[in-house]
Order: sequence, then C-alpha cells, then structure tokens
Amino acid sequence: MPHWQSFACGAVGGGLISLLAFYRVLRSKNQWPWAVKNGPTPAMYVTGELVRIVIGGVVAWGLAEAGPLGALGALMAGAGAPAILDTWQRTGPQAPARSPRAPRAPRAPRAPRQASPASPRAVRETGPAAEPAALEGVSASTASEGGG
Repeated sequence: MPHWQSFACGAVGGGLISLLAFYRVLRSKNQWPWAVKNGPTPAMYVTGELVRIVIGGVVAWGLAEAGPLGALGALMAGAGAPAILDTWQRTGPQAPARSPRAPRAPRAPRAPRQASPASPRAVRETGPAAEPAALEGVSASTASEGGG
C-alpha cells in the first residue's frame, strides 16, 4: 500500500476516535461539547479534532514507512495514535534532566540593627551623659556639643 493511503487510513482512524469522543460527550452531558461548562469554543474544538486526525495520519504513515502496514493496521494506528505517541514518549530516549539547584542553607536570623553612635538618634537615646563607650568614633568636640 502506498504511504499516502496509509496516511489517509490513519486519518480516518483518528477521525473515528474523534467521532466517538463527540458521541460520548453528547450522551453523557446531553449538550454540544463546546456548550459544556468551561468547555472549548467551537473553533478550539474543531481545531483539536483536526489535530487528532492529522496525528493519526502521521503515525500511520510513520509505521508504514517502517515496514508493511495494511489498511486495517493503518486504521488502527490512526485510532490509537495518542496512546502510541504516549508510549513512545515514555520509552524513547529522554532528554537529560536538569539538575535542580541545591537548596540554600537557611540564613541565621539577623541581629536587630543598633543605631550608630554618631547618629543624632543615638545621641538622643544616650543623652549628653552617655558612657564613653557608647560614643566611640565621635570626636570630643562633637560629643561636647551634644552630638550631631
């Protein structure tokens, strides 16, 4: 069988699965698939089904390329294309996984910030009779003037 016929049979198989899914939604929900709450728009629904049909054709064509495939085999390949592709994805070569970043060690809690002795806030808190250790780094002239 020529490859284009395998593609066509696979597309028909994908179309049959689309029709089956359409039928199931009509029976279970009693409304159109795009009218279901949070369902796709009609354009999105049709696009998704067309993609399924094309995928069915491509899978059947690929299997026909690999070896002899009859019409029924191509039809079945098209119908089972999503399952076939899922299986190929799981068993095929996997891309190397990115190594996740090593988790960082938790930071030690910071000590509360203390006002610098040279700041006006430190001078106000300590007052003019502050201890000499509290006024380290402040010149004697600044300390005698009240800091600042």
